[in-house]
Parts: sequence; structure tokens; C-alpha cells
Amino acid sequence: MRMLNKGRPLLVLALLGSVATGCANSGESPRDADADTKETLRINRMDGYYEGADIKLPLDAYALTKEQRRDYRSVVYELSNACMKGFGLTWPKPIEQESREGDNSRRYGVVDARHTKQFGYGVPLPEGVTHAEALKVGRQNTERTRALPQKTRDVYTGERVRNHAGKRVPKGGCRGEAYGILGLPPQGMTSTTLDALRYESWDRARNHRIVLDAVVQWSACMSEAGHTYKTPEDAVADSAWQRQGVPSRAESATSTADVRCKRDAMLVEKWHAIEVKNQERLIREKADVLKELESQVKALAKRIGQVRAEG
Repeated sequence: MRMLNKGRPLLVLALLGSVATGCANSGESPRDADADTKETLRINRMDGYYEGADIKLPLDAYALTKEQRRDYRSVVYELSNACMKGFGLTWPKPIEQESREGDNSRRYGVVDARHTKQFGYGVPLPEGVTHAEALKVGRQNTERTRALPQKTRDVYTGERVRNHAGKRVPKGGCRGEAYGILGLPPQGMTSTTLDALRYESWDRARNHRIVLDAVVQWSACMSEAGHTYKTPEDAVADSAWQRQGVPSRAESATSTADVRCKRDAMLVEKWHAIEVKNQERLIREKADVLKELESQVKALAKRIGQVRAEG
């Protein structure tokens, strides 16, 4: 990540007595507070946080990358469709619409003013894709599947059918067969364990005294700009904002102020730095579980590569 304001010294937040005494209100355990008293959290403003794509976390290492997930979807489609052809059927290939953002870009709410001006609180569209085009593709994906005969959908999912065209349908249907070739169960890739750990680290950081104080600063800044919200979550959830299509001027203005106020309070840096510590702790505590998960992810990535090479 590149440094913003290179001449600015490191902001040092001493997590000493004030954090320990405020522990009861922050949701932290005595163990966390004790750990905080033994070290100093150093936070530096970095422009990478405000591009979103550069936000990295320790638990990211235990999941497929964005590129690997793209390959996974492609391989599952190719394998399942080959199975479908064996029954004299076809399954439409979905049209991909992948956001330009990174996996953690929205973990702390909107962070990139370049995107808020165009998309408000909505997820940025792929480069060069308009709102109208995105809506059209979404409708096409839905309609192409909906228009299929029920029997075709049943063979694909394995629901309500055991045989078709004189052949036995695989458990979980053709999609389940594709998952099986990749060494996965009939329901496919799941990430329940990792999702739970990610949420725990996010939630504990969100309720840390330093983050709570930064949210108060953020709220005051938003109020000065004419937007009354207690938390960033409240701003995102405002029913006034459209969930599809071009955002209103009010949404663009509010979301852009949201980013500016996060900068002023250094909310993202603080939240991220504390969550990194939380995830490092979880990695130590859940070493056995995560070691197994890491092995599974590596095996899946390897199998995806093999299937692509064979195809």
C-alpha cells in the first residue's frame, strides 16, 4: 500500500488503562483487555484502505482467492453441463457480472469516494458496465433459468428425480456430480467455519472501545454535513436509498460524506488494525481447525487446476 501524507508521523494509540477500564462496555473479555495493556497499537493512514481492494486480513489465507472462485464457478458449470448433455439436456451458462472491488472492500462500509459518487451505497459495477446493462444481465440470468422445463432443473439439482432418459441421475443432480469430481459434498463448497470466525473477528473489533469512539467521531462529522446517523450501518440501511439503478444525488452526497468522515475519524484504519489482531488470535486458538481448512482449500484449488488442464 502507498502512504498518504508521507510526512505525517505514525498515530500511536496506547491501549492501556482507558481500554482496560472501558472493557465492560466494549464487549471485550478480560483476556483481550489484558493483551491490549501489554502492547501499543500503531495505526498509519494508508490510501489503500480507501481504494478498498487493498484491505487484507489474516483469515483471507484460508479461502479461495477471487480468481480461484471464478475458476471454480467455471469448472462447476463445465462439468455439470457435460453431465446434462449425457441426459440430452443443457444448462445455460450464467453471464458473469463481477464487481471491481476486492473481497474486503465493503467490510467496514463504503470507503472509496470514487465509487460513491457513481454508485452511492450500491456495489460498484464491473468497469464499463452501466446500471441499465447490469439490470438487463440480471434479468437474463433469472429468465434463462426460469424458462427451463421443470425436469431440466430437477436433473441439474437432483431434486424430485432419480432417473431420466433411461439413466440414473447422480446424487445432487449434475451439479452434485460436478462437486463430487472436485472432491466436494453434493451441496458444494461451504465456508461455515471460516464465515463464523470472520464474523467473530469483525464483531469484536466493531465493539472495541477505540472503534466505538471513532464511530462517535464519524457520527458527529456526518451530523455537521447534514446527515443524522449514529453508525455507518444505519447510513447503509437507510430505506431512502435505491438498491438498483442509478443512485439519487442525496445518496451519492451522503455516501461520499460517509467516506470523508471515516477518513477524518480514521475509522477504517482503527477497525482494520484491531480486527487483524483479533484474527491473529483466532488463528492461534483455532490452529487445528484452520490447518484442516487450509488443506481442503489447497486440495480444491489443485483439483480445479487439474480439471481445467484436462478439459
